[in-house]
Amino acid sequence: MRSHILCLAFFFAFSACWAQNSFAGPVLGSAGYSNPFPLSVAPGQLLTFFLQSPAGSDVSAVFWNGADQPMPVVRVDSVPLDCRGVTSTCAQELAVTVQIPFGILAVCNICANPLESGGSIAMTVNGVKTPYLAVQTLQDRVHIVTACDVLVAGASIPPSFGGFPCTPTIMHADGTLVSPSQPAQSGEELVAYATGLGQTNPPLTTGEPAAASSPTVTTFQLDFNFHPNALAAKPLPASVTGFSPVFTGATKGFVGLYQINFIVPPPPPGLLPCVLSSATLINGNVVQSNLTVSIGSVFSFDGAGICVQPGPVVDPPSA
Repeated sequence: MRSHILCLAFFFAFSACWAQNSFAGPVLGSAGYSNPFPLSVAPGQLLTFFLQSPAGSDVSAVFWNGADQPMPVVRVDSVPLDCRGVTSTCAQELAVTVQIPFGILAVCNICANPLESGGSIAMTVNGVKTPYLAVQTLQDRVHIVTACDVLVAGASIPPSFGGFPCTPTIMHADGTLVSPSQPAQSGEELVAYATGLGQTNPPLTTGEPAAASSPTVTTFQLDFNFHPNALAAKPLPASVTGFSPVFTGATKGFVGLYQINFIVPPPPPGLLPCVLSSATLINGNVVQSNLTVSIGSVFSFDGAGICVQPGPVVDPPSA
């Protein structure tokens, strides 16, 4: 009899751990950004899977899309699970980050022959293969990388139970993070780092660092929401909003990492500034972000809250 215990661990905004009373082999516990399954994946996407298995395990991975294709294992982390409020003990888990092959068949609404496609993922741990996990394959599966992602921080980030959320990797031109103490300025060009933006032109090779900053094949749109602590929203076409990225493409020298360059639009009058984390009470109702930037296509979108410097206060004209 298996008991599935949800533990608060972070990877790309969602992860879970699975405890079993009797362990007979490696099990793919969870992956990705949302639940329930089936999981959606995109060519070239970096994705972390959580497996119940001891540290130091020998791990490999395959993607089945008519035949098994090897998936590069980018990194393997031992997960120090923190199951606060749960009476049972969580089993040891591995966080295994892989890259989805670029050569898989995917749903493509702009291709000459659009197709419905799927596949399956399995891993082998110490010579024992997991059951295959069914996935849906899309042209893109956008995710803006955050400081809590296993890809960035390993498996050492504990769960957060209040205060500011995981900081998105959106940078100033000098490489510093946009933050309440270093907010973005109107008209400034920022860079957001992401995964899951699909193939580029010229094409990328699975498992190899990008040789150049090649642009994505898919055209992405932007949405800007200046409401405090707003959620992500699927962007409308640029013909409606007037907002397009300056650039979306591979980040040179990295495997599976993309960047989105965009210009910060002028803030509206009366925009509230972000509150510094040092002055914030846990679970306080404060302005953690005053601009949510969303990027998306037909298939997927994601967004991140950042801090923008409010414009000067303009006095109304005297009578």
